[in-house]
Amino acid sequence: MSPDVPVLTDGVVTLRAHRSSDITRIVEMATDPEMIRWTTVPAPYGRTDAEQFALDDIPRGWSDGTGMGWAIEHEHRHVGNVDVRGTGAIADIGFALHPDARGLGVMKRSVRLAVDHAFGAGKRVVRWEAAVGNMASLRVAHASGFTLDAVVPDGIELRGTIRDTWVGSLRADDSSTPKTTWHASTFETERFRLRPLAETDDERIRETLDDPVSRKYLFERPVPLTLEDAAAERLRKWWTAARGETCTWVVGDLSSDTYLGDITLLDIDEVTGAEAGFYTHPDARGSGVLAEAFPAVVDHALDAMGLRRLTMFAAASNKGSRSLAQTAGFREFGTQELAASSDGVFEDLIGFELRRG
Repeated sequence: MSPDVPVLTDGVVTLRAHRSSDITRIVEMATDPEMIRWTTVPAPYGRTDAEQFALDDIPRGWSDGTGMGWAIEHEHRHVGNVDVRGTGAIADIGFALHPDARGLGVMKRSVRLAVDHAFGAGKRVVRWEAAVGNMASLRVAHASGFTLDAVVPDGIELRGTIRDTWVGSLRADDSSTPKTTWHASTFETERFRLRPLAETDDERIRETLDDPVSRKYLFERPVPLTLEDAAAERLRKWWTAARGETCTWVVGDLSSDTYLGDITLLDIDEVTGAEAGFYTHPDARGSGVLAEAFPAVVDHALDAMGLRRLTMFAAASNKGSRSLAQTAGFREFGTQELAASSDGVFEDLIGFELRRG
């Protein structure tokens, strides 16, 4: 006997029991490269796998109380799956979307329906987990009101490789609105596009951070700095941006979008403001990249983001950064003696600040 699966809808998406007519779409979804990259779905994956999942495994979860799984329907077709698993007060959520339904806000709506039902059924906490780098899943969790709790080392095995995981949680009395402001804006200057970091920037990030001039003022970076290290830098900035702690813009060429450097706001806080930091790719030095882009970021931070104060710090010998701070309107406010390490030599660290209003 088939279990009685509740039908849930918000008028845009509908969660319902899986049907035999969903199988082709499930196979398409499960064999999509992004699905294979970020989930433990079997590969290869065929109709038999889809039938086992949709017509046996999911109904069994409903029957024995170990899981609540639905097909997601949007505009009269199957577009994905969402399920809440666990027998106690704490449950885990999983979701997947067909590639032709991405970018429509479907999964946020589906997750909301699923967790509301789970809380109504007595669940107290729903946990979310994704392999570090799965930005689509991170965006859904953030938009659905999950608290982005931590990065867990060695949290999942994908295709024989052990990966770190992002984890988050949503409680029954939490709101469904984002817990943090994720700053991820794009804007342009006369010559450059300021945009979020992308995976395609990794090699240029590596070249920037591994350059001898950059290394003089960098603390605790691996030697040599590998592509994996550059990717870790990007992934860390993605996570801290989603948590509302930082915001990083790539300074990209307006025509080619090539990474020329990046500018980051650190420790974003409505009271103390944020600290600014930046890098320039070695082949872009001397072309006025930061002279044009940094003041634009400062204006954006104070005006569009509403920050009341910015700080930045530069080693005493870093004449370029000190000059850039002064040109952008910062004033020197203090010196931390021997607080900077430049090429392994301790020197003074100069503080700058900018306030408006």
